[in-house]
Amino acid sequence: MKKITVIAVFLFVIASATWVMAGPQGKGKRGGDGWCVKPSALATLNLSAEQSEKVRGLRESFLKEVTPIRTQMFTKKAELRLLWIQTNLDPAKIRATQKEIRDLRGQMQEKRTDFRLAFRNLLTPEQTTRLLAEGVCRGMGSKWGKARGGGPGSGRSGGPGRDWRN
Repeated sequence: MKKITVIAVFLFVIASATWVMAGPQGKGKRGGDGWCVKPSALATLNLSAEQSEKVRGLRESFLKEVTPIRTQMFTKKAELRLLWIQTNLDPAKIRATQKEIRDLRGQMQEKRTDFRLAFRNLLTPEQTTRLLAEGVCRGMGSKWGKARGGGPGSGRSGGPGRDWRN
């Protein structure tokens, strides 16, 4: 039992170091930093210098706000994994940790919503129309519902987006 705990702690430390070295860019495939605009779409908006500066400031403040939440979420997920590998499970602790993770996800979603609303408020009506025409959030790595694309969930692997007509 002691050996398993030591191994689990060692893996946790290695995973933590890896995550810290990756920094905020290691956000996965879902555009988890709240930036739900393709760079190509952003370039076509023809933002003024003032708008660009405000967008940059918004993004920086958003990242400063969510970094502690991400760190907490990472820690709680690691705690949950450790709780599940114990020989004597503690259902109360597992449920409490899962609730904490759900609460942190909710906080992240609120921060993302605030960021997106503030971003959209910076745009002129013409820029908003152009942004929507470019396809906000399309192709940002979501694997659900892509029936015939080429990426994850494309129906080729039998995953959630599987198209049975192939």
